[in-house]
Amino acid sequence: MALRVVGRQGASPPSSKAAKDPAEQRADLLKGCKTVMMELQGLDFPRSDVRGYFTYVVKPPAGVAKDFDLSRAKAVVEQMVSGQEEAITDLEGLKAAQLILSDVWRWRRRGGGMDDETDRPNYAIALESLQNVQPEQIDRITSSLLDSLPISESEKREMSGSVQK
Repeated sequence: MALRVVGRQGASPPSSKAAKDPAEQRADLLKGCKTVMMELQGLDFPRSDVRGYFTYVVKPPAGVAKDFDLSRAKAVVEQMVSGQEEAITDLEGLKAAQLILSDVWRWRRRGGGMDDETDRPNYAIALESLQNVQPEQIDRITSSLLDSLPISESEKREMSGSVQK
């Protein structure tokens, strides 16, 4: 018996996957983010650097609208790093966070920041390379954040030093 293939013009193959429900999509995105963060830790880019990167990120990644509010992705990462994953409900923020983390991971896998001999934190090097954020901009933001705190000048100087490390 010979096998005969019959094709019909305009017929599309049946979809192998039905659209995912939001809970399943959320679980997949969370798993993806956590996997990339673990990979980054293995590449000497710890969670503290991930937090720092998301603090100053200014450009949305490819696949996200140019006017996307990046504070949503930052909030998602903050919840993940703080162990509050069950509180994450923003699927768009989660998707943006995963895309940003993937960009950082690809940069790091290609050796990004590995040969930097300065004492700048990894996130600052990544921001400069991937987002064109200049070190002065990070210093200026850090300074303005410290200015708003109700503490003495000496405490601000001490905190500024620890933020930079």
